[in-house]
Amino acid sequence: MLEQLLKGGFMIIPLIVLSVFAAAIIIDRLRAYKVADEIDTQTLFTNICNNLEADNIAKAISACEESKGPTAAVLLTGLYRYQLLRERGTTRKEIERNVNKVMEEYAPQVREGLEKRLNMLLMIASVAPLLGMTGTVTGMIRSFDMMSGMGGLDAGAVAGGIAEALITTATGLIVAVPAVIFYYNFSRKVESYTVDLEKRASEMVDFIHLYADFDETVEYEEEGSEVDAHEYEEED
Repeated sequence: MLEQLLKGGFMIIPLIVLSVFAAAIIIDRLRAYKVADEIDTQTLFTNICNNLEADNIAKAISACEESKGPTAAVLLTGLYRYQLLRERGTTRKEIERNVNKVMEEYAPQVREGLEKRLNMLLMIASVAPLLGMTGTVTGMIRSFDMMSGMGGLDAGAVAGGIAEALITTATGLIVAVPAVIFYYNFSRKVESYTVDLEKRASEMVDFIHLYADFDETVEYEEEGSEVDAHEYEEED
């Protein structure tokens, strides 16, 4: 096999390098997406909601920290902000707005991590056939040079150039086809993860609005008492 590849001329070297890079990227992304697929986001979200409803923010955060994957990362960012604002006594409306904002801002960073090196895989899929075609052209040029040098047609003499042309073309396609297949497969996975994390983030904000258990009336009651006392003093 190696002997046949070496007959492809100098253009086979960059094609072999591209094939190594493509294989490394594919293995890396398969491992990353396998970890993300192992997380049941529905179970994780239910666990978070149960803890928030019981006003146990620390346990909800712990559940996210123990999980991996893009959805857990986005929800964890929202929970950190939720905990901070609760400690400061922020109103429910402000908490909803800030939690939603911080998750929206962090989601593109998570997506960028999911798409890591996919552009390089697409570049390899695009460049490999071009290098193969270049090898085809150089092989044919070599064949015609031999024919012109001998002053006639000698099939044995030009066979090397034709072999170079065919081997580089085939190698370019062999590198490009798997790269294209895995690129589009990985892109669909990224879209699926993005839809899921956006859905869970929206659901968490809705849950805070409807069900999260905390009292935000104390501050207003105290302010109201102070105003009433002040008015009473003025009447005296």
